[in-house]
Amino acid sequence: MAVEGAAKVIKVLLFVFNFIFFLGGIGLLGVGIYVQLKIGDYVALSSVKYVTGSIIIIAVGAVIAVITFFGCCGAIKESRCLLGTFFALMLLVFGLEVAGTSLGYVYRDQVKDELLKDLNQTLYQYGSEDKEGVTKAYDLLQEKEKCCGVNGYRDWRSTPFTDGNHSKVPDSCCKEVKPKCGDTSVVTGNIYTEGCYKKTLNLLRDNLIIIFGIGVAVAVIQLLSMIFALVLICKIGDQSTYA
Repeated sequence: MAVEGAAKVIKVLLFVFNFIFFLGGIGLLGVGIYVQLKIGDYVALSSVKYVTGSIIIIAVGAVIAVITFFGCCGAIKESRCLLGTFFALMLLVFGLEVAGTSLGYVYRDQVKDELLKDLNQTLYQYGSEDKEGVTKAYDLLQEKEKCCGVNGYRDWRSTPFTDGNHSKVPDSCCKEVKPKCGDTSVVTGNIYTEGCYKKTLNLLRDNLIIIFGIGVAVAVIQLLSMIFALVLICKIGDQSTYA
């Protein structure tokens, strides 16, 4: 027996919200891929795998898109089983989202400290034959973010790379990158002087703001979908009782 009255309105709303939620899942998927492409190249510079966060976002986006299938089918077929499955999965995902956000907030200062420590450590590994990944990642970071060293270009002075030559920096510090441009560029002033630590922090912060904004929107829709699903389950049960 098809639901009537207010239950019918809730059924339509649940379907609409699930469709919006599906778009939200696709949005998270897109943001995760964007962040992966944006910071994935720098993963060799840190023991804290920030890129793992983007992989989790991609996974959550894909899972959400799948979960909405149960919600839409449950609403159309008025199936308590499908709606119950949808509600349970949605509650699980919501719990994981809350836990992940809480952990990120609690350990935010530790992440900043670890990033600074890792950038300083990998700075001294730059140019080593067995650390080619670190060298490439540092070059890419300095070129893309227009920075040099950790806190500034002077950081390179004490590294094995410069071998005591205080006027030498990697070519990737140059404003116009070309072979050997870093050998005397400190004298000519053609290098970026700002450090990469603050630039990397800002990069992570900007990406987190995007993720947080979409996450809040998805969470609101998620809660409404769960409420509508629960109400519809009760309404279907009531109509089955009186049928």
